[in-house]
Amino acid sequence: MTALVGKNESGKTAVLKAMWKSNNVADGVFDKLYDYPRDRNARDRKGTQEVTILEFELLPGEVDGDVGSLLQPPASIPKSVICTTYYSGEEEVQREFTFDTALTGGASGSEARAIIEKVARAIPAGTDDAIPIQDAKTNALEQVGDERPLWDAATVAAIENFTAEVVTWKTADAERQSIAVEDLERLEDLLTQAKQGDPSEAFVAWAEKNLPTFIYFDDYGQLETRVHLPMYLSRKDTPDPKIRTQTALFEWSNIDPKEILDLGRTRTPDETEEHVHRRQEKRRAHLDSASFGLTGDWIDWWTEKRHRLHFDVDGEDLVLKVSDEHNEFPIPFEERSHGFQWFFSFYLVFLVESRKAHKGAILLLDEPGLHLHPTLQSKLINLFERISENNQLIYSTHLPFLVDGNHLERVRTVYLAGPEPQKSHVSNDVRPTGDRDTLFPIQAALGYSIAQTLFLGKRSIIVEVITDYWLIKTLNNCLSSLKENSTLHEDTVLIPVGGTSRLMPLASIMLASTGVGEQHLMVLLDSDKEGKEAAARMNRVFCAESSVLMLGIPLGLTEATIEDLVPRDVYVDVLKRAGYKITLNAEEKEASTNVKAMEMSFKRNGLSKFGMAEKASAALNLIDAWGKEPSSIPDLTKGYALTLFEAINAHFDRLP
Repeated sequence: MTALVGKNESGKTAVLKAMWKSNNVADGVFDKLYDYPRDRNARDRKGTQEVTILEFELLPGEVDGDVGSLLQPPASIPKSVICTTYYSGEEEVQREFTFDTALTGGASGSEARAIIEKVARAIPAGTDDAIPIQDAKTNALEQVGDERPLWDAATVAAIENFTAEVVTWKTADAERQSIAVEDLERLEDLLTQAKQGDPSEAFVAWAEKNLPTFIYFDDYGQLETRVHLPMYLSRKDTPDPKIRTQTALFEWSNIDPKEILDLGRTRTPDETEEHVHRRQEKRRAHLDSASFGLTGDWIDWWTEKRHRLHFDVDGEDLVLKVSDEHNEFPIPFEERSHGFQWFFSFYLVFLVESRKAHKGAILLLDEPGLHLHPTLQSKLINLFERISENNQLIYSTHLPFLVDGNHLERVRTVYLAGPEPQKSHVSNDVRPTGDRDTLFPIQAALGYSIAQTLFLGKRSIIVEVITDYWLIKTLNNCLSSLKENSTLHEDTVLIPVGGTSRLMPLASIMLASTGVGEQHLMVLLDSDKEGKEAAARMNRVFCAESSVLMLGIPLGLTEATIEDLVPRDVYVDVLKRAGYKITLNAEEKEASTNVKAMEMSFKRNGLSKFGMAEKASAALNLIDAWGKEPSSIPDLTKGYALTLFEAINAHFDRLP
């Protein structure tokens, strides 16, 4: 399974259609007038140009079983075959096959020349009946050579003539029978091989027969509530997308539309009431059985609600309705959501046609799932997984949820590059290539995949910024290495949100995603103005669910930020090591928090504002020093950290 990811007009459709037109069962062909680049059409229209070059790997089993037994096996069995489709002039499109190894078999022209000369030398000269052999030898050596294939008609005739002259000469005298016996047998073997013709023709015929068919989907044709059976029967062989989907519906549900129409015909003069009633009951039984079977297959894929599909008839119309667990009354199919209609129509066409496709068919999907909710787009990938067990599948998309974040090796980017007019390019390997817009769906898919890890921890703590994460994580790891008892529970996950402004959205999502008794959430906030305001909003919105812990409470401080886990003099020394020339006056030493003290000092010393960059520099210096030597953690810091960890563990332990 491969996903071609690119923005609109990048060339995804062109790539898929080029493959499809190379070999399909829908009469799709290349047309140079419409398909060739217009900017080069006038210059190239009468020439020969390659359109597609498709290389297929040959599996050992299929090669050994089919190709290996054809004619005279070559010296080495091919491992791949290349199918090249090309324009020849303005109107003609041709195809040829080449293999990764020479398919000359054992019939060697140089070997044939050597044997002819050896046989001719073995025949004594001087007899009149030996003269024709020498003439045949001269002619054969002229015809047999490396430039001309051994199976060429003139070459075969020359070898055959030489062999016949030798046989005639030997049969004329019993004493000549023992001359050049083995060499003549080998020459006859080569002649037999040569008469079989070009050995590559058999391989090409095999490749033609086994070339995978491409099946292309771009317009699935949504089902309608009513199918007028007489109209369907009159148009069932047309390429109408809606007829195509209706056919899939009938085939998957095992409904014969002609039989349903006949069973519902009006009463004829020679029919009894009982016979008419039996016809109608038979039709009802068929439709009930089809409804039951179709529903059972469908609910395996659509899990949003438990739907039941209903077939009914109204005159000459077959009617499709749907009910669900919330409303048992069947409503017309067209009144369901657009996503439901699309997915169901797609489901029918795709599974029915892939089941009927030639063995090894390659399925091409152009922008599937555009109308589906993201969760159903993810479900669509599961359907692709199932189908790809039997058929190679390539689909194009620009939707992040149709890019599997767990399988980015399947992604190839499609992008425009080069001088104007730019041409479409497809990345050659798993390294995505292209501009920012091209890569965005992949980045979004990867971000979503990573974000799901937020919901894996049984004890999740939202902290305000990344420096909170660094300091708490480092202190916990260092104290664990020092064999302290009150470190955080091993199931605890820290999640930085990037400031209190982002707190509410993330907390809302996580609270909605946590299950009772399975996952628990807590928010750790600084006991400063911003933290207290955020706590008030949390309590107002989430009430008892808010689970807020103010940092200052376990530390016994009215005001506190994460930086207050560090003694003030140590914090100043750390900033000095980071390159900031600061000192504290008496007022700054008495400030309520380290952050306020630094803000005042920076302002007094004419430095830049004390913000995130400065906090990050201090935090990085601290965690570097503590990581190298955990025993260097100040006693005050150690005491504060253990007290905080005890409070966090106790908070989670109280939750159900």
